[in-house]
Amino acid sequence: MVWHRFIRALAISVGCWLSASSLAQAAATAWVGDQRAAVRLITATDSVSANPELDGGIEFRFGKGWHGYWRTPGDAGIAPQFDWTGSENISRHEVTWPAPQRLVVEDTQNIVYKDSVVLPVKLRLKNAGAAARILLSVDYGICSEVCVPYQAHLSLPLPTGSGAQSSERKLISSAQKAVPGSAGAASIAIRRTRLTQEGSARSLVLDLDSTGAPFIAPDPFIEGIGDGVPAAPSVSFDDARRIAHLTVKFARQSPSGRSLTVTLVDGDRAAEFSVQADKPAEPASTP
Repeated sequence: MVWHRFIRALAISVGCWLSASSLAQAAATAWVGDQRAAVRLITATDSVSANPELDGGIEFRFGKGWHGYWRTPGDAGIAPQFDWTGSENISRHEVTWPAPQRLVVEDTQNIVYKDSVVLPVKLRLKNAGAAARILLSVDYGICSEVCVPYQAHLSLPLPTGSGAQSSERKLISSAQKAVPGSAGAASIAIRRTRLTQEGSARSLVLDLDSTGAPFIAPDPFIEGIGDGVPAAPSVSFDDARRIAHLTVKFARQSPSGRSLTVTLVDGDRAAEFSVQADKPAEPASTP
């Protein structure tokens, strides 16, 4: 009798473990790649509920000495490209980008991710409460001493259910918090932006106030001037590093009259805003 009870308890335990394992697997695909780089698709819930929106993420991991690229990779590299063709019950998908870092290699500017990164994805269902399948093809490049192109095909079915949080929920939430928000949310005020010129060289000057902690090492990544990104700015500070003056030189093209997107990274905080030379800065629109 005791033996029978033990077998029954063991069967129940194994059944619960298998059930939990199945739920965990339903919220993540297997890793696709090798020791240099790999990618997988994750979701914040194990199933589809009545909520028409679903939080997900595209998680990359990079081996020691390797790095991947931001949406604007810089002077070299390949930004990830995503193809959602064939997904079922998915009407819209929006990928957002956590703050990257600058990597300078032989005077080339590279805007990269190292170690690992999760790109948060907001998915909208065509029919809330109906099962869905996410199909994603990812093309991306990684570099070390050489650069290597990668491609992965990922498939993640999501059954109907209660929409309970998955084991990947915290990972996705952390990545969402790393996506640059408004300047105000990062305790940064944009005092003035202006375009200066010395001979044929033009520079964008950003005068910024920190309404919170002093600035550490503010670095702006500027998009909207064509291919590549400018080099790191020259920076000076006032008021115990609570005022920063950033001068960004444009080596190739003049941004006059263009709207530029600035992603400013300063330690653990980051902000995204748009500026137009010689005009007051305006916060970047948030979808």
